[in-house]
Amino acid sequence: MVVFDELLDNITTSINSSIETSSDLPVVITTLCIDANGIDKRELKRLISQRFPSATITPEIEDLISYTSTRNEIIDIFKQFNPKFNRIYGKTYLEKEPEIEHFMETKFTKPLIYSGYPYFCPNGWRRYSLTIENFKLYEDWPVAYHGTASKNLLSILDEGLRPSDQKKGKHCAVFGDGFYFSPSIEYCSNPRYAEIKKSKTKGLYIQTVLQCRVKPESFKINRETLLRDKKKQIDPNFNNSELEWLIPLKYIKNSQKNDERFFIISGIMSRLSKEHPENLPINEWWNY
Repeated sequence: MVVFDELLDNITTSINSSIETSSDLPVVITTLCIDANGIDKRELKRLISQRFPSATITPEIEDLISYTSTRNEIIDIFKQFNPKFNRIYGKTYLEKEPEIEHFMETKFTKPLIYSGYPYFCPNGWRRYSLTIENFKLYEDWPVAYHGTASKNLLSILDEGLRPSDQKKGKHCAVFGDGFYFSPSIEYCSNPRYAEIKKSKTKGLYIQTVLQCRVKPESFKINRETLLRDKKKQIDPNFNNSELEWLIPLKYIKNSQKNDERFFIISGIMSRLSKEHPENLPINEWWNY
């Protein structure tokens, strides 16, 4: 599937683009890691040391080795997906959606309500559904989203989502450290949150957003933080004053002490388009 192709592609391209070398080492690493038998990190380093001088192992290469998952680990991650609940929502941005046979076309005009919070149809997006054990425990939790880059998906699925930290920059964790979500997928699709990538295999623009369920009363509702013109409405389904949901660090620590879950990732949302997302009418607000 498109997103899966991009996941594997990102293992090398994101880091390789910053490596100033004519060495074919990154390609060798990828080849070793998708070998039919799989390979662990220790064996990978041993094989690399046999084939390349230590002087060619730059810090970027070390990062690549650390980041690259083995084939078996990738397979384990992909086992988390549950194609039975894959969806393509409403009218999309392509005349013909690739791999449509793997998805159920879905559309609803009235919002679904979970614990008093509305869930509007994410028109124009496709969902790669994840398997959630004991989903009945979370089925009435509100739906929310978290924008990310496709290159982060493997680590998120393997290690979990990391909380935002104010130390990372002035645009990070504006309302305090913790996990940030939004009830609006359109808000999360802004490139500050959801990286825009052009597929090498399909020639399409791809954006990735996590679809989550968030425990009621675990989060604080805050205003948007992206607009320069505060009179502009971002999403017609929501007020600008309710677009950022924060699960604060204090709540997180208390929940972790009690081994309690406060959100789950239920699916990976992907928007495909031939034209750059900034030119889509629904994203006009990006200019404000």
